[in-house]
Amino acid sequence: FPAFVRTTDAVDSSLSNKETGAAAKGHAGTCDDASEPTFWLDMCDGIGAAGGDAGSVVNLRKNPERWTGYNGSAVWQAIYEENCFRASHDPEGLCYEERVLYRLLSAMHTSINVHIALKHYPPRKGKRKNWEPNPSHFVSRYENHPSRIKNLHFAFVVLLRAVRKAGPVLLKNSYRTDPLANGSSRGAGKHTLALIQRLLETDMLRSCNEVFSAFDESLLFQSTKKQTPVAQLKKNFKKVFVNISRILDCVSCQKCKLHGKLALLGLGTALKTLLLPPSLLEQGLRQGEIVALINTLGKFSHAIEGARDLTKLYMAKKDPPPPPIAP
Repeated sequence: FPAFVRTTDAVDSSLSNKETGAAAKGHAGTCDDASEPTFWLDMCDGIGAAGGDAGSVVNLRKNPERWTGYNGSAVWQAIYEENCFRASHDPEGLCYEERVLYRLLSAMHTSINVHIALKHYPPRKGKRKNWEPNPSHFVSRYENHPSRIKNLHFAFVVLLRAVRKAGPVLLKNSYRTDPLANGSSRGAGKHTLALIQRLLETDMLRSCNEVFSAFDESLLFQSTKKQTPVAQLKKNFKKVFVNISRILDCVSCQKCKLHGKLALLGLGTALKTLLLPPSLLEQGLRQGEIVALINTLGKFSHAIEGARDLTKLYMAKKDPPPPPIAP
């Protein structure tokens, strides 16, 4: 996990009139007006029950992402087509905002495929005790499509930027899982908070690394050359997540749906964090969204590492090292 910038610069706490009014008004009745700073507060509300705090609780350690036998090709075709991203996965001709969404969805697709390839062959009596990888599954999908791996790296940067911006809120958040837990007992959330602090203090987030320049959310909704009005473009942008969530509702594989919605909520939360003014983050980020953001960052980090490992395994199998020379 990467981290958070602690600088000596003073924080600019000044607010515009709209932001001051929005902070006072809260959520009610302000999420439909694209000109309001609160417009993005309900960005993730349509992502099923997982978007709210009332959703079911699942232990992700007991439900790792891996091969299930489910064929999701029709689902992904619907995701790309229903959101005007063309079935050919060709982002040419899309406006900047659509290209950003396309790259994030492509990254989500890639992350899922990498995890499937990493744990593809289930344990089998007399053959293997643990889940084993299938490097060929990965290479067949990405050998001729390096842009899909680049999209995974791009989405990782978006997630890092969001975590860095949300740092102060993450440090103030309660990670208690047991309402009756006290002090350092299990369920009090102190261990989780310590891990969040370590995440926010890692070198990648502390440094002014050039990697963060791969995406700049301030460029969104700025062009005056679009045929679609900015207000409508914002609404279309937000609606994409509702559309995809509804598509995922049709997935019969429950584990596939779980990890798909988790990643979708994580990406939605990242964009929500980056698009909201800092003054609204504490009121705007829900517990379920924070959980999804951190887990999706972990998923994509693991997928980036997994893509490299799968490539190495494939190359080693394709070109085994020569036998040792006899003395």
